[in-house]
Amino acid sequence: MRKIKKILITFSTLLLLTACGSKQLYTLGDTSNISPSDKTTLESIAVEKIELPIYFMDSPIYKKNTPYHLVKVDNANWIHSMDKHLTNVLIVYLQKSLNSANIYPYPWSSVDKIDKKISLTIGNFIAYKKSVNLDANFQIYNKNSKKSSNYLFSTKIDIKDNSVESMIEAMDRAYFELLDKIKSHL
Repeated sequence: MRKIKKILITFSTLLLLTACGSKQLYTLGDTSNISPSDKTTLESIAVEKIELPIYFMDSPIYKKNTPYHLVKVDNANWIHSMDKHLTNVLIVYLQKSLNSANIYPYPWSSVDKIDKKISLTIGNFIAYKKSVNLDANFQIYNKNSKKSSNYLFSTKIDIKDNSVESMIEAMDRAYFELLDKIKSHL
């Protein structure tokens, strides 16, 4: 009886400790509400894997405490590898909004012809004070004309309140603003 009681106490303590330290998982880039274009885009568009700041390459979510200091947001983690996830969100966004199935990750082996290639580097994408800042540059290479066009993008989206959910919502709006800009240059 004593042994069972000891096991129950140990199990209860473990359960209590793990419940208090539970992590919340977050994502961004919900493409379920993207409206398709009235006309279909026939061009084949290649999308390179997005380059992100180092603080996105780790599971914890970070924000800026000061202009020079990043801190982990308590109990908040990304559910995905964000470089792959944000690349996939860009591809799905373009497929839906351009009404085209001819948008693929680059490089790929099964498609011989591309008309355009998109490269995106995000240099800053983080919450600071009461807003989310997103700074990026992107390049669109037109294979037919053999010319590249380079673009800068910057936006600042206010965060409604101090919750992590509001911070992620602001990040989501900023990212889709960037995707709209990329689409407008295709």
